Amino acid sequence: MEPTKNVNPAASDIEAFRQQPDDDAIIMLNLLRFNGEEGRWRYSEYAKVSGQEISERGGRVIYSGGNLVPQSAPWDSVALVYYPRRDAWLSMQDSEAYQAAIEDRTAGLSARLLYAFRSPTGLQSFDDIPSNDDREIAVVNLLRYRGDEGKAEYERYGQTASGLIRDTGGEVLLYLEADCALVTDGDWQNLILVRYPSLEDLLNMVQGETWKAADRDHRQKGMAATIAMPTKQHRPR
Repeated sequence: MEPTKNVNPAASDIEAFRQQPDDDAIIMLNLLRFNGEEGRWRYSEYAKVSGQEISERGGRVIYSGGNLVPQSAPWDSVALVYYPRRDAWLSMQDSEAYQAAIEDRTAGLSARLLYAFRSPTGLQSFDDIPSNDDREIAVVNLLRYRGDEGKAEYERYGQTASGLIRDTGGEVLLYLEADCALVTDGDWQNLILVRYPSLEDLLNMVQGETWKAADRDHRQKGMAATIAMPTKQHRPR
């Protein structure tokens, strides 16, 4: 699935986000494709400003990582940003410093996916996601189901997959529900972030007969579309 070439949300999408109830914390998913090395640098200039603006509103980046398997998804990087309330993100759009930095973001990206998610249990606080080992990876899973029955099929797959993930020494770090689309190639329903001890552990799992059977019998039947992107966490410099 090719990502949208838009990199900035339309005014109508911001207004749709504004109209949602402001009663939960928001996790903003950013999938990014850079406009070459120059674009990566331009985006880093934007990130210096946006990081300060996010922090001033009680938010923070809880996870960011680079795509380990470019053929898995046409993205370079992911960032998951926590905002304590919807209004924190909205008020940032009115900041003069933030607005001035958008030029760098626009020049820096060739494509972007921006989607708001929230906890299905109303969780208001999210911990930063640490990396305990240089070999660890985290897989970003975006899910769209084939209706209610498709979701039920995926849940049957999940019953098997969760055990296999635990057997590798991995764990599900986040399970979030879609809140509002801002820049996207289509609607999404869930975001799941899964940690594995290594890329090798993930590959061994999906090459096993148990996983293949669950994928064939349930996952493929349940999914209308998906993005599954193995990532390596960015470490502070």
